[in-house]
Amino acid sequence: MDARGYSMRISLVFLLLLLSSCGKEKKIPLYRGAETDYQKFVNQRNLSAPNTNADKTIRNNDYPIEIALYNDHRFYYDLPNLGDGTGTWEFEDGKLHLKAKREIFDMEIDVQGRDPEIQNLAISFTDRFGSQTLEVTNENME
Repeated sequence: MDARGYSMRISLVFLLLLLSSCGKEKKIPLYRGAETDYQKFVNQRNLSAPNTNADKTIRNNDYPIEIALYNDHRFYYDLPNLGDGTGTWEFEDGKLHLKAKREIFDMEIDVQGRDPEIQNLAISFTDRFGSQTLEVTNENME
């Protein structure tokens, strides 16, 4: 192999490495806990009229999405770009599993801890862009 061929191969490998690193998201560690670990994020009333200004919510402003969990195993969600609605949640395998039927698509979201103590949360779901895992902030946590 001549020097030019070798140089082309090195350039191609470098280009492939560069392209494969582009667009990679920061890996968010996820932790599972006991059902009681998640109770601090649940509003201790049934879902009737959600008030995201006063109720406990989890939120990601960049996506954007806001979720309020309620004691009757229902949740309210607001996707400012797609609308709002309600669904149900259950504790399953160390995480909360949320489901909602929408006219356009069915929503399924997993809520897990970002730390072993389950003080901070992340949500995981699949959308038209593929699998997503987002850090969320806790709002209105007394």
